Amino acid sequence: MRKLIYLFCLILAVNQLNAQSLSDLNYPYKNLDTTEVKTLNFRIENMSFFHNTEYMGDIVDGYTWTGAWLRPKLSYTFSEKLKLDVGGHFLRYHSRDDFTIVRPWFSAQYQMFDKMKVVFGNLNQNNNQGLVKQLWEPERIMTDAPREGIQFMYQSKYIELQNWMSWEQFILRGDPYQEHFTFGLSGRGQLLSNSVTTVHVPLQLLVYHRGGEIDSSPLPVITHYNYATGLETNFKVGQGFLKNVDLNLHWVGYQCPDGPAPYGYDNGYGYSVTLAGDTRLGKFSLDYWNAYQFIAPYGKRIYMSISDRDIALSQQDRSQVAFNYMMKQHILKDIEFAFQGEALYDFLTSNFSFAFGYYLVINQDFLLKRF
Repeated sequence: MRKLIYLFCLILAVNQLNAQSLSDLNYPYKNLDTTEVKTLNFRIENMSFFHNTEYMGDIVDGYTWTGAWLRPKLSYTFSEKLKLDVGGHFLRYHSRDDFTIVRPWFSAQYQMFDKMKVVFGNLNQNNNQGLVKQLWEPERIMTDAPREGIQFMYQSKYIELQNWMSWEQFILRGDPYQEHFTFGLSGRGQLLSNSVTTVHVPLQLLVYHRGGEIDSSPLPVITHYNYATGLETNFKVGQGFLKNVDLNLHWVGYQCPDGPAPYGYDNGYGYSVTLAGDTRLGKFSLDYWNAYQFIAPYGKRIYMSISDRDIALSQQDRSQVAFNYMMKQHILKDIEFAFQGEALYDFLTSNFSFAFGYYLVINQDFLLKRF
């Protein structure tokens, strides 16, 4: 009965929505706008969500995220090169009496050069920071605190590149726990671009470090490496039912030079082949995933080779296919409703899983004063 109810909700959503051009939901961070120099704005960023998974097998248990986060902030653009945002981030899950996350928000953007800028404080995490889902779980926008650190972003005609360091746990001398931080690099270079076809080569690197030289923790230092490359191709079909077709090939890897602890493997790899189409009814994609001993501490867990509840329940070889569908509807300017559905089949265990979600996203500015 529960699955029939979910299926009815899916059909209802598809029948009621009008298809729009698709893009990821993860775009709340607003870049420096030179038309808003000496302007003070009150900005509201909000995401309300109901995200349910019905995963089968030992790798990931089924779960549900239902709640909302709110990010109110004051935004002032000092000049064409400097912008400051100050506010807070509040995450609450439905029926809980307290907030799961309450954090101050501070973000400063400085346009260093024509093609490069630097972000201090809360980072720009738009578009999953340019990372494939096997390395970085897109659902973290519903579960994690905003990431903090320093970030460099470069964009030219042929190259897109960003580099960041974010701290999950900062330490002072004598602290009884370790320092946790992440080093990230993501980008892509353009090989071909014409009126029909564009081809890019992606490059992604994540380094997760737990250690420190001034803490008193007895735990050993450990570092994990994830990396990815491949080929990303887009074909412009036209303005009919089918608009664009994407063919993406990604190879990803994992290394832990400090030993297999705590995940049981010290190296692994995987590859994905994704065929996607942008249509009038939304965006459809078919994704094949094959991996061996692959681990990514912040990646999407359904693609891992170890269980999220017990590493003894590992599955060295992974082979599965996923069908994804996403649709967005623009309600008002900067307000969108979206529906996403996913069906997965594991070839090695014959398990069938599915997931779906509804999302309401608000990103609006209100002018307070223009100096």
